Amino acid sequence: MSEFREHPRRWAVSDPDRPAIVLAGSGRVVTYGELDRRANQAAHLFRKLGLNRGDHVAMLIENHPRFLEIAWAAQNAGLYYTPISWRFRPEEIAFILGDCGANVLLYTQQQAELVQSLSRQLPEMTYIAVDHTVPGHLDYEREIAAQPSTPIADESRGSDMLYSSGSTGRPKGIKQALPNLAVDGLSAMFRVYT
Repeated sequence: MSEFREHPRRWAVSDPDRPAIVLAGSGRVVTYGELDRRANQAAHLFRKLGLNRGDHVAMLIENHPRFLEIAWAAQNAGLYYTPISWRFRPEEIAFILGDCGANVLLYTQQQAELVQSLSRQLPEMTYIAVDHTVPGHLDYEREIAAQPSTPIADESRGSDMLYSSGSTGRPKGIKQALPNLAVDGLSAMFRVYT
């Protein structure tokens, strides 16, 4: 195993009890060890769902404790991941889901009513309810609990695909080529020029 010098797993390995997230309000601490285990489980879930490097997941998740582990899982599985603003109108969200080619949408209870409308428009999408249960949708907690907490065998660097509101009336996505790097490789964003 590499040293993970440029990856958050560095602390999960060397100092697993180090706080990664402290939740405002409750003060609950999520350690790097816990974050890494749960992200690994979510990455295994993505593979179980048939997602491979270059595939796409989307998240309709407000500021929520599960957001970072899902993004980290997608990043480690070589997936594109798109966080979608819950402030967008349903037709804008449906457009983004189609435009980015997402196969899976993860969403919170706060977004359940919105997703109910979307699921009628996009019935082929796999829907994962993050903090609640919905008949016909996967239950995130139940699904990841059944997955190993070790890294997936084929980890590779994924990337976000972010959308703006667009200047032409349609949201605009920015899709970068996936870097051909291990998860702990230094991102080109941090390249030092001499």
